[in-house]
Amino acid sequence: MKIAISSDNHLDVNQVDPAQALAAQAKWLLEQQVGAYFFLGDLFNNFQKTRAYFTALQARVGSQIMIRYLAGNHDQLTGVTAAKLEQRLAPEYFHQAFLDVPGTDWRIIGNNGWYDYSFSNLAVSPTAVAQWKKVYWIDGSITQAESDPVRMARVMVQVKAQLQAAQAAGKRVIFVTHFVPAEALVPPLPAHLTTPRQQRFGQMFNAMLGSQHLGALLLQTPQVKRVVSGHLHGEFAPQTLGAATYYNPAVGVRRRPGEWQRTTFMEQWAYRTLVWNLR
Repeated sequence: MKIAISSDNHLDVNQVDPAQALAAQAKWLLEQQVGAYFFLGDLFNNFQKTRAYFTALQARVGSQIMIRYLAGNHDQLTGVTAAKLEQRLAPEYFHQAFLDVPGTDWRIIGNNGWYDYSFSNLAVSPTAVAQWKKVYWIDGSITQAESDPVRMARVMVQVKAQLQAAQAAGKRVIFVTHFVPAEALVPPLPAHLTTPRQQRFGQMFNAMLGSQHLGALLLQTPQVKRVVSGHLHGEFAPQTLGAATYYNPAVGVRRRPGEWQRTTFMEQWAYRTLVWNLR
């Protein structure tokens, strides 16, 4: 089976017409003869729009292509709650789900993921980070009853169970998630952050990227061969950690320097999309 993987299209932020994007993506996927398309989160700043888009994309490509998506932090800003996202909200929604690739021993496992501040030296002060997030960070508007570390702990339980089941079934694993799954993937703070206030902001940014505990779990699971995530924008070379190679197909935001390598949205999306023949 040939699969394609993308992330962080940010159609609203990039001011892309959704109908045009959907038609162009469907045409490209059909031309590439893709059997499954996985999107790893951050399509709109509204989950209802994200869900409607992928429902329409599935209808557009028909039974030839399986469409699956995760919810990134931007998708969660409005139109859904963190608790609701734990439910199977649509056939295309891939959180807490897996796909066994026909005719192979590959299993693709999906989990939205989250973060617990452990990429930051401020992890020792979770209350201070949570307060800063509520006031200054876009995720502060997400409706969530539990703390970020508690939410990430639930993700860890889910992923561990998914990986154990794959191991018992004798599967090689491709793990897909939105958030950064290993601390080694986090770029160093920019050199221009020199003042204590600037460095604190950089540490707050890192706190909302992912979890080093997920990275440790993946390293301890040799059946995991490929890991794909978004959330970080930019062009990052694949990186091998332990038995797995890590990839990032995020499209990014056009107006931010260094995030786009092509001129138009479709050119950038096609350039960044991973396409693999799984055998």
